[in-house]
Amino acid sequence: MCNTTFYIPNFRLKVTMSFNPVDSGDGILMYCSQDDEGLGDFAALIIKDKHVEFRFDIGSGMATITSPYVVQPGEWSHVTAIRDFKEGKLSVNDEPFVEAKSPGSSRSMVLNTPVYIGGVDRRKITINRNVGVDRSFHGCISNLGGFSTSSLDILKSSIDAANIENCSMPHLNQTIMHTNITTVAPSTQLPTVYDPCAWNPCIHGICQSSNVYDYSCTCEYGYVGRNCENVLKQCELLTPCRNGGSCTDLHGSYKCDCRLGYNGQNCEKLAEITYDVAFKGDGWLELDKSVMMHEEEREVLGLEISTNKSNGLIMWHGQAANDLTPDDYIAVAVVDGYVEYQYNLGSGPAIIRVTAQRVDDGERHRIILKRQGSDGSIELNGEHTESGVSDGLQQILNARGNVYLGGLPDYAMTYGRYHDGFSGCIYTLEVQDSGAIDIGEKAVTGVNVSPCTSDRTDRPPTRGDLG
Repeated sequence: MCNTTFYIPNFRLKVTMSFNPVDSGDGILMYCSQDDEGLGDFAALIIKDKHVEFRFDIGSGMATITSPYVVQPGEWSHVTAIRDFKEGKLSVNDEPFVEAKSPGSSRSMVLNTPVYIGGVDRRKITINRNVGVDRSFHGCISNLGGFSTSSLDILKSSIDAANIENCSMPHLNQTIMHTNITTVAPSTQLPTVYDPCAWNPCIHGICQSSNVYDYSCTCEYGYVGRNCENVLKQCELLTPCRNGGSCTDLHGSYKCDCRLGYNGQNCEKLAEITYDVAFKGDGWLELDKSVMMHEEEREVLGLEISTNKSNGLIMWHGQAANDLTPDDYIAVAVVDGYVEYQYNLGSGPAIIRVTAQRVDDGERHRIILKRQGSDGSIELNGEHTESGVSDGLQQILNARGNVYLGGLPDYAMTYGRYHDGFSGCIYTLEVQDSGAIDIGEKAVTGVNVSPCTSDRTDRPPTRGDLG
C-alpha cells in the first residue's frame, strides 16, 4: 500500500509500473477507491484473462480499457495508465495507447483510500464489484511511478505491508514479490518467508496454504466463497426481499421472486403493467378468465411477441390450478424456435406449428390464432399460415380456469406438455373485437413480471387486424 500522502488529483491520474507474474492467473496490480465499502469512484489496474485492464468510474459509469498484449508468466512488462477527466488510455510495453471514455457527464474523481499495490487488505477494504478481479497479484513489481514527479521506492514509501520480499534479481534495483499489502509499520522488518495465509484472507473461516503462492479456506457454517465472504443462507440472515417478495437461497447468493406490481433485485421497484408485459423465464401473470370466454362459434386471438429464447410458454388457458385432470385447454408457445398453437376440446389435441420462420430472433412478431369448432389456424406476420384440426367430434372449448401469460405457477397444469417459462415481451393482446387489452387491468396476480420498457407509449396500441 503506497503512502497516503501521495496526492492524486481529482482530474488526472497516472500510474506506471513494471511487473513479472509467476502464473497465468488474474490479479490486482493497483487499486484505489472513494471509500472502504467498495462504493463510488474507483481506479484499478488489473490482469484479467492474461490481459492488462484499466478500469475507472468517476460517478457516471465505468470505463474499461483492455490492452491487446498477452501477459506471459516469467516475462517483464511495463504498463502506463492515464486518466484525464473522462478520458483514459493504457499502454503495455510501449505499444500504441488504447483509449476509452467514461459515460455520463461526470469529469472529476474522488479517491479517499490509500493506493493499494498488488492486492488489498481485505480486513479493511471491500473491492468494488465492477473491478472484476479480487485475486492478489502473484509475482514481482518494480519501477512504480506516476503518483508523483519521480519513481517510488516501494518499501520506503509504504505505510502498511505484508507478504512481500525482494525478488532477488541482481539486475533490478527496486523489485518486490507479494500477493497483498496489510498492516506493518514502515519501520518494522518486512517478512522474508512467503505465507499466503499471513494476511488472514478467510473472513469467516480457517486458512490453509496449498502451496507457496496460494491458499484455501475452510469456511464456518453459513458462509461460502473463495474467502468465506458470502453468506450461504442469505434469505434467513439478510431478509433482502421487500414488498412481499419471496426469497430463495442460491450458492453464495439469493433470488427474490417479486409479486405483481414490483420488480428489481430485491423487489424494491414499482412495476406498472398496462398494454405490454415482460418476462425473464421465471414468471407468470394470471388474468381473469373473462378475458377469454370461448362462447362464440368463431374465435380469434391476436398478440405480438419478441424473444431471444427458443422455448417458452406464451399463454395458457385450461382448468383451475388445483384441477390436474387432462381436459380442455388452449396454448401458445415457442417450441424449438418456432411458434406453436395447441388446443384440445376434450377428445385429443390439435398441434399447429409454423416452421417457415423462427421467432427467437429478438424481433417483434405478430401472431393471429383462429378456431371454428375443431378447425384451427395460426398466422405469423401476415405471411405464413398453418392449419390443423383436433380429434373427435367436440366443437366447444370448455376452459374453466383463469388465463396465464408468460408461464404457470405449476407446469403440471399443462399435463406435461410444457416446462419452460417465456422470456421476452408480449404486446397488444386482443380477443375477438376487444381491441388492445389493458393487461394490468385484467391481472389477478403474478410473479416476476415487468413492463416492456421499450416501445412504451402513453396511449393504448392500435387494434390489429384479426380478420
